[in-house]
Amino acid sequence: LLAATTALTPTKLTRAHVVVNPASGGRVGIRTLEEVVIPQLRQAGIECLPLYTEYAGHALELAERTSPLADAFLAIGGDGTAHEVANGMLRRPAEERVPIGVIPAGSGNSWSADIGLDSAEDACAAIAAGSVREVDYMRVSLAGHASPRYSVNICAWGLPAAVLVAANELRSTFGTAQYDLAGLWLIMQGRASFSCELTYVDPDGKTVTRTCEDISFVQGQINARMGKRVNFAPDAVMDDGLLDLVLISKSVLGTGAAIIGSQALAQYADGLHTQLPFVEVIRCRSFAVTPATGGAGGASDPVPDSDVNLDGELLSGAAPFQADCVQRGLTVLGRQP
Repeated sequence: LLAATTALTPTKLTRAHVVVNPASGGRVGIRTLEEVVIPQLRQAGIECLPLYTEYAGHALELAERTSPLADAFLAIGGDGTAHEVANGMLRRPAEERVPIGVIPAGSGNSWSADIGLDSAEDACAAIAAGSVREVDYMRVSLAGHASPRYSVNICAWGLPAAVLVAANELRSTFGTAQYDLAGLWLIMQGRASFSCELTYVDPDGKTVTRTCEDISFVQGQINARMGKRVNFAPDAVMDDGLLDLVLISKSVLGTGAAIIGSQALAQYADGLHTQLPFVEVIRCRSFAVTPATGGAGGASDPVPDSDVNLDGELLSGAAPFQADCVQRGLTVLGRQP
């Protein structure tokens, strides 16, 4: 993976806030805090200041409002936790921000993996060493939102957002398999086709506008991986000031059989999908999506085309939108993968 272009910078930490969800499944968060984080950081001379979440979105509020801040703001969790903590920290004035770190304890942990942290023990070792890096993030301006939202990895439209809607209906029955099943169900139903106007700014600053019809994926990524460490944008570099915009045409997604026949689901795990003729990867500084009027999927059974997937969070009715890459604007604790 082309993870980063800059080296790590060591910094000395003495105190760190640690956010944890005490009600996480199987109490994995509390066990990680008590059995790994506190002992390992204490041995390194770092005092842990636990903060306990009480509801969805609480980690964001704690990152935004906790005062005074310690030397670092850590969270135990997965990609959703990383999204919340980054959004909270980026809402603070620049002079008040501290490095953030995510101690992997979620179902996917793709973001942690891309900054070199494969386990809670790895994360604590990097934190103890004060291994600081500056990485890119996306500033996303959304319809109906007065203030921008931020993404540490993914901003997606089309099928990636529709899958979240369908997956919510399957959550209680199928658990973590809900996303794969939701995607296949939408494809089998012929509900994977979207149309939009796409505008992007290329690395040289040139603005390009295209009309995209019968497209399924419009997904911008900062890092290489998504979801359960799927290597979806294999050439992405997390601190180069550019996004990898992956476009997948609907032509091969007409039926579930077409996907299975092309082995696309098997190939994207290794990044080989980018070599397929219906996949295009565009490197850009920013991109904007304006959905076509009337939704997608046909008048009798429209698929909402105004939803946006931001780091796995569903933002309903948030399109049109624009995502701009902010180079090295977020300070994180991590390692070189």
